[in-house]
Parts: sequence; C-alpha cells; structure tokens
Amino acid sequence: MKLMVSGIGGVGGYISAVLCAHYPEVTLIARKKRKDALQQKGLVIHSQCMGERVFHPIVTDAPSEAGIQDIIFICTKTFSLPDAIQALLPCIDAHTIVVPIMNGIDHANITRKLLPAGHVVDSLIYITSSYAEDYSIVHPVSYARIFISSPTAGIAEKVQSVLQHDGELDCQIPADMDAELWKKYITNCAYNTMTAYYVCTTRKIMESAQRIAEFHALLNESYQVGCAAGVHLPATLPDDIFNRLTHHRNLDMTSSMERDAAAHKHTELETFSGHLVRLARSLRVPVPVTQKFYIALKARESASSNNAR
Repeated sequence: MKLMVSGIGGVGGYISAVLCAHYPEVTLIARKKRKDALQQKGLVIHSQCMGERVFHPIVTDAPSEAGIQDIIFICTKTFSLPDAIQALLPCIDAHTIVVPIMNGIDHANITRKLLPAGHVVDSLIYITSSYAEDYSIVHPVSYARIFISSPTAGIAEKVQSVLQHDGELDCQIPADMDAELWKKYITNCAYNTMTAYYVCTTRKIMESAQRIAEFHALLNESYQVGCAAGVHLPATLPDDIFNRLTHHRNLDMTSSMERDAAAHKHTELETFSGHLVRLARSLRVPVPVTQKFYIALKARESASSNNAR
C-alpha cells in the first residue's frame, strides 16, 4: 500500500510516525529546511505513546515523483489546503483516498470541490503535538484519537484499518460525524480565539473574571450557531467543554493559534472566528463577542503582515 502525508508539522509528523512504524511505502511531502532535516536526520519523534523513534521514509518536495497513491493524508493548515491539493493532483486517481486532517468544519467539502477524482474522508483529530526547532515531533501526552467518516461504503473502514494501532492511535468511525466536528469546532472557536487574542495560557484565562465570562460567551455563541445549522448537540455541551478545558487539562497549556499569533505567523483565524461569523450571519444568529474578537484579531494580523513586508 502506497501512503503519503503532506504537511509534516505536529499532527502530520505524528500521523507519519504511526504509518512508518507499520508500513514500508510511506512518502512525506516537505519543503526547504523541513525537507532537508527529514532527509538528513529522518523523522524523529519524542512521544509518550510511541517512545523515542527515528524513521527514514521517502521525503520529497515534488509529489508527482512518487506516483499514484492509495491513501493521502493532508495535514497542512486549512488556509494552505488548496495549494496542497493542487500539488498532489498527479498522485490521485479514481481509487485514491484523500484524508484532510485539520481544524474547522468545511475542509472535507473544500477537498471534494477541488478534486477531480478519488474519495474524500472527513476527519478530526484530538492530539497535543508540535515540532521542535530541529523539526523533530514532540508528543508529550498519552493520547492520540482520530474520528473519520465517509459517505462511500467501505472507504472509512479501509482508512480505519490503516490508522488503528492500539497504544499509538485510536481511530473511530462515529455515528454522527457532524456532531463530533462541531464539538471540537466550538472548542476551537472559543479557546483558540481567546488564547490568541490575549496571547496566554489557560491559567491566564482562569485568573480573570472578565476572560472567564468572555470564554463562556464564545462557547455559547458558537454552540447556538451549530444548533441553528441543524447539528444535534447536547444542551450541556458549552459547560462540558468549559469544565474539560479548565478542570481536566494542564492550565499551562495553550493553543496552536496562540503560538502562531505570538510568532507573528499567519493564523487560522478565518477557519475559526471568520467562518463562524459568516455562518452566523447567514443563519441570523447574533455572535457579538465572537465578532468583537474576530475584528480585533484580523486587524492585528493585518498590521503584523504589513509590518513584515
């Protein structure tokens, strides 16, 4: 089986490591310094689940050289998805399965619109992982769980058979994928937005009554939009998410969006607040706190981008 991963960051790097541990034909798509590091040192991972491992898959910045693939995992940021798909087109035919693993709720639909052939599997992942300065993958927690779904019979099951490895990655096919996507999306629309805006950890949110109130408001607004969109969500969901993030998580943790904001990088603001604001407008659901944060973060990101030119 020929497997490919595009986007070798924290998520893509961990997925790549799991695949490399069990399959001989794995190709990684990487560019510039990341490609050089992977070719010279291999895929290095420090993981609570997988331990200290080094793998030596094929690494290239020219996907077409690898030929047609059986399954391709795209683990880029959402805003890079169209470019990633364009580069991968020579590797896709009618039998190829494409699995975009990224934040948001519309990445599978975007992928379907851009692909002339192949099957698309929807997904979401729960993992805490990142890459270090040397491009090694750091996975400091004891869990990695992914949900997948496909409208085509047998396709999700095929991907599950590739990804499911006890102790390394738990791959599930849920009864209601939309509900699962929105549970994580609501979390991200609140938590990633808050931590990026204040450039802070969970602890810094919990130390301020104003920030706690804003956090609750962001959770409730995104929950209302999800319900208005017809997604079946439990009434306790906003409180459940708040309690999980503030009572069952390391308070010194933060989000990938906060790390990108702190480094003055392009963030997934449009994936979270931007998309939610536009969807809320179309559904006529008021989201004043979400909109306030979105406008402020967009202005800040625009100013940072202008200063970098």
